[in-house]
Amino acid sequence: MNFNSGFLHGSNIDISRFTDGNLTFPGVYNVTTNVNGRARGYLKLSFIQSNTSDNAQPCFTQGQLSQLGLEPDEKRAKQLRIMRPDGADHCYFIDRWIEGVSSNYNSGDFELNMQVPQLYVRHRSDDYVDPSLWESGQTAGFIDYAANFWQVNQGVGKGNSNNTANLGVTAGFNVGEWRVRKRNNFSWSNQTPFTSQNSYTYAQRDITPLKGVLTVGETSSNGQLFDSFSMRGVILQTDERMLPTEMRNYSPILRGVAETNAKITVRQRGQLLYETIVPPGPFAITDLGAMGYGGDLVMTITEADGRTRQQLIPFSAPPMLLREGSSRFSLALGQLKEEQINAHPDLFQATYHRGLMNFWTMYGGALIGEHYKAFGAGQAFNTPIGGLSFDVINARSVLANNTQRLGNSYQVNYSKYLGPTDTNITLAAYRYSSRGYYSFREMALAREAVNTQERNGYDSPYVNYRTQNRFTASVNQKIDDNKSLWFSGSLASYWGSQTESRQYSVSFNHSLEKFSYSISGSRSRAGNGSDENVIQLAINIPIGGSYTNKPLFNSLYSTVSKSNLSGTKFQTNATGSQGDQSEFTYSVGANTGNKSSDNAVNGNIQYQSSVGQVGLSATANDSNTQFSGSMRGSVVAHAGGVTLGPPINDAPFAIIEAKGAAGARIFNGQGAKINRFGYAIQPSLYPYRENAVQLDAKGLPDTVDVLDNEKRVYPRQGAALSVVMNTITGTPMILTLRDSSHSYLPIGTDLMDANGKSQSVVGQGGQAFIRGWDPAQGPLLATVGEEKLKCIAKDAAPVNKAVSEDLNMVQLEVTCLRN
Repeated sequence: MNFNSGFLHGSNIDISRFTDGNLTFPGVYNVTTNVNGRARGYLKLSFIQSNTSDNAQPCFTQGQLSQLGLEPDEKRAKQLRIMRPDGADHCYFIDRWIEGVSSNYNSGDFELNMQVPQLYVRHRSDDYVDPSLWESGQTAGFIDYAANFWQVNQGVGKGNSNNTANLGVTAGFNVGEWRVRKRNNFSWSNQTPFTSQNSYTYAQRDITPLKGVLTVGETSSNGQLFDSFSMRGVILQTDERMLPTEMRNYSPILRGVAETNAKITVRQRGQLLYETIVPPGPFAITDLGAMGYGGDLVMTITEADGRTRQQLIPFSAPPMLLREGSSRFSLALGQLKEEQINAHPDLFQATYHRGLMNFWTMYGGALIGEHYKAFGAGQAFNTPIGGLSFDVINARSVLANNTQRLGNSYQVNYSKYLGPTDTNITLAAYRYSSRGYYSFREMALAREAVNTQERNGYDSPYVNYRTQNRFTASVNQKIDDNKSLWFSGSLASYWGSQTESRQYSVSFNHSLEKFSYSISGSRSRAGNGSDENVIQLAINIPIGGSYTNKPLFNSLYSTVSKSNLSGTKFQTNATGSQGDQSEFTYSVGANTGNKSSDNAVNGNIQYQSSVGQVGLSATANDSNTQFSGSMRGSVVAHAGGVTLGPPINDAPFAIIEAKGAAGARIFNGQGAKINRFGYAIQPSLYPYRENAVQLDAKGLPDTVDVLDNEKRVYPRQGAALSVVMNTITGTPMILTLRDSSHSYLPIGTDLMDANGKSQSVVGQGGQAFIRGWDPAQGPLLATVGEEKLKCIAKDAAPVNKAVSEDLNMVQLEVTCLRN
């Protein structure tokens, strides 16, 4: 493309650089890469001047090609190694590595598009990240906390109150490849003494070649063959988060309905995993975090008036179908560490899974410990009717008084998606255990129980009441685009007991243009041990509004339910949110029912600040008042100081540095903003995946410019990543530059600082935009033809006025003289 400089005012105008379009100059750039139209992530690439083009071209090392999922032509790669045997990391233009490749670089969007013959492209999932990109992050320490306070005043005017408080604290420290974690729960009540529970303490690091993780300390065993248990020792096992998404494990979503401002607690094997407070209405818990690989979850819903309901959520690993040639392993050595067991028997456990064919996986393992030996084996098949696995475990246990028990446990798992009917059978499992079968944890409990029985003279359920049969199922049926049917249930019987445990839940959901409704039925275990059957109709009505004109309430939720224990109840709640980012959320509601205690009003408010989350709720009825508060957040100590932020749990997080950009919001940062010291915490990054760290510069003063407001990072699990967003601060200026003859400097003239770094380019009428230049600190340098010029502000009353009342920008007359 050729330009006629005669159309441009001025003389000595140098526009030759634009003849070939937007040129790419030599340097190092962070670019988005696409191979054959599919995104392959971000790379920092060197661009080198080519002999065949005025544009600099990207060059690649063999490692960078691997990161892009490309295999170089073996003959060409061999020739390059011969030419430069000591240059394993030397980069070459891509056509030196691969024949028939073409590329196009868009310097405006920093995007590199390549067309590569399919022969040289490795197949991989879109979300897979090459392990060479995984980052361990910087040395940092943190405390993540979740505090809850709960007060119930029983009896109006009687002053009989029950106060409880809980504080969950996770402390962590990262150094090098290692990450150390310690979790404690502190509980207090005015009716019970203060208690402290240590959930776990461990040190952990990745073993990348094995796609595994090494854990030293207190953790949970792998529950994919033998039942999971808490232990203290060493575990080396596959971490499926390092694998593509479709090959990972799953964790359950806990759903329920709160009638009031309710406290939700989740326990596994008697250990507190999770506690939160939810407003009235349906809820879903999706962030349970680390909880081992198996073991039923017990969710307790404590209503504002003290009523409790429990739900047993079966949790076990799905059928272990693996791709051909892939494998999983787990090695554990240590001691049992369970909350209810004083003894700590030694143990060794090993399991291995191998995909022999696309449709056939075999697995097996051994668990050998004090007073216990168990061996298991199984097979999994990918059949036309679904994924099916079958395994058997033979166990020999030595109980107290040297009583030996020998038994077997048989398990069948099934999962299937039925395309024609759009039915998803998430998990169906059946397990039968003979009377003589004990898991390792049950053996330890039985020995503990016999000792307790001998001391106290009463029977213990751990000796006789163990699971005999157990069946669980979860089915989701999509009827059409706006209707679905969901079912889950479990059935269990026990040795030594005629009582069976049945729990189920079924729900029909229908979304219409103006509202949505659901009809559900459930059976669960109430706090008094009785089975509660509930039928419920729920209606949700959205209320109109817009981003800029939010109504006071944006949805109305109403339910009517009938229970065999508590009768009929009606509930209505209105919810709303305010703030630019909906940081304030709130709800008000009222309940009524057959009993006077059912007649209640409630309110709830949540605020998500830049340094954490705060919540308050209250409920009042004829006989009780309830008040609760919650606070969640984190404190991170790093090389730049101490920064407060949102909850980070045990996920990777970013420590973002953007000097001078105080108040800038972090996208997907749960309310995080750059503080006055120039730092912010972005929580909840995905480990071993590409994550975008983005800064919203809207609202920053004119004296700050964010040079790069987006970075891509690839954290390891638990990593604390340092992400620097380059900024430039200073008064923005529009310079009018003239030479000694009062002529404007030519268009395209580079303006540089004393270090030779480009600061701006002169445009039409001798004008240039520049930020942060202080004329008192030194002149700008310019080159016009063969002349070297120094540009200084005019001594005599320079023009220094604001461009407009809304912009903190000044105009300045500058004279450029021969150097």
